Amino acid sequence: MRYLGYFAVSLVMALALVFGVRALANVFFAVERPEKPAIAIPQTEEEKKTAEKAEAKQEEAAQQPAEGKESMKQPAAAQPAAEQQPAEQAAAAAAPAAGDPAKGKKVFNKCKACHFADKEKNKVGPHLVGIVGRPVAAVEGFKYSDAMKAKAAEIGTWTKENLAKYLANPKGFVPGNKMAFAGLKKPEDVANVIAYLESLAK
Repeated sequence: MRYLGYFAVSLVMALALVFGVRALANVFFAVERPEKPAIAIPQTEEEKKTAEKAEAKQEEAAQQPAEGKESMKQPAAAQPAAEQQPAEQAAAAAAPAAGDPAKGKKVFNKCKACHFADKEKNKVGPHLVGIVGRPVAAVEGFKYSDAMKAKAAEIGTWTKENLAKYLANPKGFVPGNKMAFAGLKKPEDVANVIAYLESLAK
């Protein structure tokens, strides 16, 4: 029995020694696994597609900031035509439409009480012979208001555009002027009167 006890103790010590040596070997001789295996492992078709989609998304995300900066540096001339339209529309709105002299003659009946259009003679207001293209406040013998003289220094000439603005809203275009007429409310009436006045100078 005594020999059996010695044998058991020896076996336990031997096992303890074996496990202890293995534990020390793992500590001192540990080997790190590489991130990628040395031998490529074949991928399935589904795994390949998933990897390709992930790479495509990364490339797209990397390109987006650069494209955004390029669009910000885009010159004004290369901007879409839609952004340039408001300026073109504003310019078109400023120029009066072509009018009808015959219709303008009828509309001018509202102005006859104060203006001659066919002879150089003043009434309550100055004559309008050659008004289109004539300097503002330039008719001899007529006493213009200070407001009209100031406007003359500002705009210089009765262009069609200036006449259109004045005929539509005299007090708004030349605040403080003496003309009592409230203005022509219809744009077509304004265009027709200007066409009539212009026709008399030909």
